Amino acid sequence: MVSQGLPATPPARGLGALLAAGLAALLASGCCVAPLALALLGVSGAWIGQLRVLEPWSPWLLGGALLALGLAAWQIYRRPAQDESCAVDDPACGQTRRGLRRWFWVVALLTAVPLLLPLVAPWFY
Repeated sequence: MVSQGLPATPPARGLGALLAAGLAALLASGCCVAPLALALLGVSGAWIGQLRVLEPWSPWLLGGALLALGLAAWQIYRRPAQDESCAVDDPACGQTRRGLRRWFWVVALLTAVPLLLPLVAPWFY
């Protein structure tokens, strides 16, 4: 007996690595970029100074973000194999891949901010 349920959603290959890269980039920027962004938004308080606790972990988190971003790029941008469950001409798969590619570049920009901030910060002092 064949089930007539909803069609299966296409596999989101690379989503886990992309989420890990985004989380690591957010935590890496938590010591330096987040207090500045919160101050620009008008959020203040003594608790913002506690975000400096993340500063020693920032290089490690950035390294993890770059590794996860590389893994996500490899999983998202490589050609799908013929034996995967998602057909190449399936429009749902194309939409999923396009959405993941857009989010990949958002996370890549998010990762670039704490990497480039030490280079750009002296211009503002």
